[in-house]
Amino acid sequence: MEKIKIFSGKSCPELAEKICQQLGTSLSPLKIKEYANGCFEVIIKDDVRNKIVFLIQTSVPNPRYLHENLWELFQMTSAAFESGAKEIIVVIPYVSYARSDKIYTPGMTISGELLVKLLEASGMTRFIGIDFHSKEFEEFFSKKTKIYHLSALPLIVRYLKTKNLENVTLLPGDKGAQKRTSLLAEKLDVPVGSVEKTRISDTKAKIEKISGNITGRDIVLFDDEISPVATTVRTLAKELDKYGAKDLTVAVTHASITQETVRRLRKIKILKEIIITDTVPIPEKIRKSLPLTVLSVTELLVTTIKTISEEDL
Repeated sequence: MEKIKIFSGKSCPELAEKICQQLGTSLSPLKIKEYANGCFEVIIKDDVRNKIVFLIQTSVPNPRYLHENLWELFQMTSAAFESGAKEIIVVIPYVSYARSDKIYTPGMTISGELLVKLLEASGMTRFIGIDFHSKEFEEFFSKKTKIYHLSALPLIVRYLKTKNLENVTLLPGDKGAQKRTSLLAEKLDVPVGSVEKTRISDTKAKIEKISGNITGRDIVLFDDEISPVATTVRTLAKELDKYGAKDLTVAVTHASITQETVRRLRKIKILKEIIITDTVPIPEKIRKSLPLTVLSVTELLVTTIKTISEEDL
């Protein structure tokens, strides 16, 4: 690990520390210099010349902190580049802006594409992320950036295999999640249904049709993320209750859970368990407020970091 340096932004220091512990190394120090006019500067306090540098920062549900963290990441990337790093690998476990993959309204920009352009302009050479919401997000990267699109599916498979699955029916959040849900069903050897959903707005959706064996069954809803307003989970849960589902388990990679999310989810009578990963930090208070099972992506990221560091770069 002598030829690598790992830095963490403010968003996920605990995850970064876990990664370093498994790698047998320490986080490199950063200094944030703040000014009275609201500006700040990131200063790398380690020698990164000719080193492979990993910069870890994730998306969080608070808009203020999300964009402050992104600006911190751009500065970290640029500072590593200006300091002579050999490779600069940006690690964003949860890329919330991957949802912005097309123009929905005249006059807007595609924010996912803009994020990638800014990172590449800052000096990024490789990118590691987990379960992008949009496949189109990968197309925003230029050929000069190598992408490592990881999946938390094996973690969820491993955990669910410890459960009694005899009465389980698996459902996707919508058509976009059908392929991955079918793959999960195949690995678990359980039946899979389908969901036709129309999204009306960020907070409203309409379930057009649910196919599959639902009545009296333990439903596992599989998707890539839960948003702070939990639109899909809440809307689908109401329909499943009408269909006579026994209970509901939600399994997702990313969970942007706030106190508002807790309030909304606790109203779901049939909700039994929420399986998530730690791509987004979950405060202890929230962990105690919901039936959460948090799987760690540490091993997934460590394996990829080791693979890159062992290459002849």
